[in-house]
Amino acid sequence: MSAEFRRVFSAIALLIIINLLSTCASECILSLNKDFNSIGPVFIRNGQFLETNSKKGDITFNRSDTVLISCPKRKIVLANQTSSYETLEAHCIINNTFRVDRQILSFKDIRCNSHPWFTTQEKRETCYNGRTQMYQVGYQVRSKFYPIYEACFDKNLVRTHFVQHRITPNSVFRQNGLKRPQFTEGTLFGKIRMNEVYKMNSQIQALDSILGPKMGDHYLSKIQFLSRGHLAANADYATSALIRATFHYVNTAPQWMRGNAGDWAALEEALRRRVHELGTPVIVYTGNHGMMTLPDKGGRMRDIFLHADLNNNFNVPVPMYFYKLVYDPSQKRASVFLTINSSFYNDSMTNSLVFCDNICDKDDYYNNFKWLRWRSNDGTFSFCCDYDQFVREVDYLPKLDVRGRFY
Repeated sequence: MSAEFRRVFSAIALLIIINLLSTCASECILSLNKDFNSIGPVFIRNGQFLETNSKKGDITFNRSDTVLISCPKRKIVLANQTSSYETLEAHCIINNTFRVDRQILSFKDIRCNSHPWFTTQEKRETCYNGRTQMYQVGYQVRSKFYPIYEACFDKNLVRTHFVQHRITPNSVFRQNGLKRPQFTEGTLFGKIRMNEVYKMNSQIQALDSILGPKMGDHYLSKIQFLSRGHLAANADYATSALIRATFHYVNTAPQWMRGNAGDWAALEEALRRRVHELGTPVIVYTGNHGMMTLPDKGGRMRDIFLHADLNNNFNVPVPMYFYKLVYDPSQKRASVFLTINSSFYNDSMTNSLVFCDNICDKDDYYNNFKWLRWRSNDGTFSFCCDYDQFVREVDYLPKLDVRGRFY
């Protein structure tokens, strides 16, 4: 064997060894709270929104795996240089390093020049027993629309009856430290300015017009007011672009603040933990039902709204109930969790509003619902229903094949 042959052979062997070592160690691992920019793009992987895929809440890629990055209606910024592209493909190199548009850079150096633009899209499907329309909220990436959640929205009453979305076992992980965005109206609310509707002065005027002079001041305060109650929770989503898309008014209903920050928040948090423990994705229908009432100056119970049109027709109703119907399609199990949207009712009235056997109470709670703890100091009352009893009262949701309870 000549010296030249040995030299070439050794060089080839070395290249093979280096390549093998590189292949073994070239997995990319991304941390939601270290490797994602706060003005993050939309990430599409294998035709779906990017999700965490490890027990620690990280996102892993094999070498040369790709993810589509997109800034709808915006431009991608690579290492502080604004590109001319709205959508590009990123290729895993190693650790948190990716190749994008011939550049090698840290994943956190990939962002948008402004927050990506989410939109609503009307579906052909009707809802609420055919009386109104379904809409999708999501992002347009190239020629495809990617929905994040769907909403059954009544334009005339200005009411979202329910929102449908998905919670996965990894929904407990999310990108933290993000600035809370403003809610947006999009194109669904016509001339109604929802930002104005929710202002304290507007709420006082609305209650005064329904209940009588000074009645708004009687019910409203700095700690008890009608908040923009999220239906699909923003914390159910992992990355900044998806989180921002929950801040659409179609994903809200007027909810008294004490309940929003009390039982409702407890339910959202507990449900994410429970789905994580069970390890199975669920479909959640989050909605509101009925009309919340308050006594006027004469003691007569009146339906509460937050707005009236030019013809003095009331809209933006304040609901009596908020609910989450949780459905595990793999096990065909469902349960419904409800909160009464008022802290102004006595025990007698609250009890009269419970329209099912409360399966979270007593023995059922101690045996099966220990994962859910209501916040008893928020002044509201919450309860749980079997699916069959719930749909006798709320008959407008899609029919589900349910054969047992979701615990």
